[in-house]
Amino acid sequence: MNSLFKRLSKHKSFTFLVTVSFLTALSSQAFGQEPTNTIPLSNDFFSAINTIWMMIAALLVFFMNAGFAMLEAGICRTENATNILAKNLIVFCVAATAFFIFGFRFMFGDSSNPVFGQFGILVDSLFPSEVNLNPFPQGFENLRFFWQDRSFAAIFFFQLSFAGTTATIVSGAVAERIKFWGFILFSFVLAGFIYPLVGYWVWGDHGWLASVLNFHDFAGSTVIHCVGGTAALVGAWILRPRHGKFGYDSATESFPYGEEVGTFEPCNPGFTTLGCLILWVGWFGFNGGSTRFLEYVPHVLITTVFASTSGGLAILLYSPLVTGYKVKLSSIINGILGGLVSITASSAYVDILGACIIGAVGGVLVLLGESLFQSNLLRIDDPVSAVPVHLFCGIWGTVAVGIFSQSISREFNSLHTIAQQTFYQFLGCSCVILTTLLLSLLAWMAIGLFLYYLNPSVSYHYSEGDIGVLTTVRRGLRVTLEDEKAGSDATIIM
Repeated sequence: MNSLFKRLSKHKSFTFLVTVSFLTALSSQAFGQEPTNTIPLSNDFFSAINTIWMMIAALLVFFMNAGFAMLEAGICRTENATNILAKNLIVFCVAATAFFIFGFRFMFGDSSNPVFGQFGILVDSLFPSEVNLNPFPQGFENLRFFWQDRSFAAIFFFQLSFAGTTATIVSGAVAERIKFWGFILFSFVLAGFIYPLVGYWVWGDHGWLASVLNFHDFAGSTVIHCVGGTAALVGAWILRPRHGKFGYDSATESFPYGEEVGTFEPCNPGFTTLGCLILWVGWFGFNGGSTRFLEYVPHVLITTVFASTSGGLAILLYSPLVTGYKVKLSSIINGILGGLVSITASSAYVDILGACIIGAVGGVLVLLGESLFQSNLLRIDDPVSAVPVHLFCGIWGTVAVGIFSQSISREFNSLHTIAQQTFYQFLGCSCVILTTLLLSLLAWMAIGLFLYYLNPSVSYHYSEGDIGVLTTVRRGLRVTLEDEKAGSDATIIM
């Protein structure tokens, strides 16, 4: 018997098994404890694992702010880098404040209204206690029902990170020419009112897009990326191009040169690449944290990976046809991001093949969008291609829900045929874009007029003559030609 034990003890697996058995017996019997769950279950109990994952996902989404900052700072010119980094730091502070004061209740508060939720600041205590492990403030029963095993504080932090992302999208499209305070004020309006309004339609208690059209947007291709992209488009259109871009002259506010004047090459490709990689990692939290079912997280991460890789490969294959066999680093980066935006609406609904197709089409759309913006027809200056990446790919990703979604998914409960669901997806996305377009235009104009009349001397930097409302707005929002030539770093808080 002793010789048998000695032979068995030479094997590591046997030794490990004996050790585990001993410790199990010691913990359950030697101390008189029964191996049962000692945490009392109640209506306020929530799954610790699910909540921890949501918090990790929220932190990943929060860290995406670093990705946006690196991406934008690397693409733009050196003399604007400090201003860009300052904007990307302060924008989350502004967006978080606005979402806390106005946005969260407006977007997720219980309401029978199909258009908006509740008004008011979130002042309720979120401290857990022995009596109430998961304090849910009154007025959020729909949120409690939807996220049945999540902490309310975790849900709030996750959605707070989303709101910050929406505002950050705008920064890149208006880079190098917008006044610091103009961007700050618009970010407050976007995160506090515009984003929560359309977000309620899709994710709110009785939002009309979800309840009437059965509209689906899993993680925000429409709610976040189309909203941010549309707001960015309006801002870039009002501000017009940077001085010299497309031959634009800021002094005369016209295009007298006929061709591009100056250099607009990225100042730091390393920053740009690092920004893309940070955003790529953050997107796993963006999409993975949006599922209600923990077992769906691996599937969501896999579809996210293959959509992004397909977007990058699509650029590699398609770009030579457009640019003459020259593939730019910025195009590869935007192709990857375009694939990520495209899959955001459906990462829990589609299979791997569908994700690859969605991502590849998204990558091609980015190239087509960039070519359209740089044509003489539009001449819209978008330094980081925020509009093609977020708006164009956001539209495609939303429509793709109706085409590629699988009914087997627990997250997808369509009551329509493929054609009907696709049409309703397009209709719902169009309503969100048009609403955001109108509200963003009003917000940009109000802020521009306010800043102009706050400092009327700004008009002395431009050619004389009668000006219209849109020109007045632009002069209120835009830095002067002298400041633009010197670089916006010189006017970081002006």
